[in-house]
Amino acid sequence: MLSEAIFAHCSNSNIMIRLAFLLQLFLGGVAAFAPMMTSSIQRYQSTGTELNQMFPASSGLEVVEETSNPFDSYKPTDEQKDIATKDTKIGSGYTVGEADAQLLEIKFTSKFVGGKFTANIKEFDVPSMVFKTGERRCLPGLEEGIQGMKVGGKRSVRVPPNKGYGNNWYRGVVPPNSHLEFDVELVTIAQSPGEEFQMKLKQFGVERAIGATVCFLYLALSPMFEGQINSINL
Repeated sequence: MLSEAIFAHCSNSNIMIRLAFLLQLFLGGVAAFAPMMTSSIQRYQSTGTELNQMFPASSGLEVVEETSNPFDSYKPTDEQKDIATKDTKIGSGYTVGEADAQLLEIKFTSKFVGGKFTANIKEFDVPSMVFKTGERRCLPGLEEGIQGMKVGGKRSVRVPPNKGYGNNWYRGVVPPNSHLEFDVELVTIAQSPGEEFQMKLKQFGVERAIGATVCFLYLALSPMFEGQINSINL
């Protein structure tokens, strides 16, 4: 019986020793990993602070809207006050707006935008128009819309009433408050007085120019001829 008690006591002592050893290993492991755990916690806290600064909780999520194309988003309403343009062909060479008082030649077709009138305005299909920028001989919205075009380029220009024909009928064709679209081609830009003269002559018409020249010469020389005739009669 005594031997059994001693054996039991020894067995219990071994168990306690083993438990103590395991506990020591566990505590030592925790102590060894403590710096790593502390570093990880600090990094987590630092990252959390940076994220809070980048994305404040009070601001919430912001929805970023995709920038729409002004030409496609043009609406024929009273609130539409700005023109909208879309290039269909990029030209080359001289550019509208790179100098003041440029003499241009353009051609264009026109149509209504929205509303009950949607057909093309055949009366305003212009095969050739010559004008000098800044002289207000062109529709304000159209002249604004061709800024930046290069020779040979083509562009669609949408013009609201405030930069078009306003709130009155125009020639019985364009109703009040009409939104218009012009499909424009820039034919040429004069670069010298000689080119300007040729363009104006083309616009005026060669035959009319010859006729006007003949009439001018006749009116200028007629007093001379009348004087000679009177002297002969005398």
